[in-house]
Amino acid sequence: MDLILVRHGDVDAAPGLCLGQTDAPLSAEGFGAVQQLAATWTEPAPRFLFSSDLKRAQQAAAIFAARFAIEPLTDARLREVNLGGWDGKRWDEIVRSDGARYEHWANNWVIQEAPGGESFSDVIRRTGAWLSSLLGSTRDEDTVLAVAHAGSIRAVLCHALGLPPSRAFALRIDHAHAARVRSRSGQFEVCYVNASRFEQE
Repeated sequence: MDLILVRHGDVDAAPGLCLGQTDAPLSAEGFGAVQQLAATWTEPAPRFLFSSDLKRAQQAAAIFAARFAIEPLTDARLREVNLGGWDGKRWDEIVRSDGARYEHWANNWVIQEAPGGESFSDVIRRTGAWLSSLLGSTRDEDTVLAVAHAGSIRAVLCHALGLPPSRAFALRIDHAHAARVRSRSGQFEVCYVNASRFEQE
């Protein structure tokens, strides 16, 4: 199976906002960037098109759905990290009003959840469950496209590649960019990461 992971485009939200699972829509620029990325697809349509159930991912997936004439499959396991009580607030406000907990979280984000939220390890577990179910229902020659978020894409890549979670931010995942990994007999290899266009392998 070839798995292509796409981060949604830029969102219509104020800069400096803690987005997490806050359900912000794509901005006009975000729509345009995803359309540009979709236009570079030259292969046959993927067997499956998955999307996080958050609005910004679903809107991006709809662009690919129109191109391929297939229905996206939404899956909450592809959501961005849940930042709990901080979600939707400004980061500078969080640092000012909840500084001690923020500092503890910032130093231990792999295993420490935000207040009422989840840790990055939690995201790895849920995206890993999605990946395992996907591997059980696809063949080597299948291509799967999934539209998700920076956090969930990093989690999938950590899970697939055996990368220590603490190294997740070594993976650059920009808006409207794609990563591609290939699974053969249970072994993954990286084809590309953070590409501004789809590359046929």
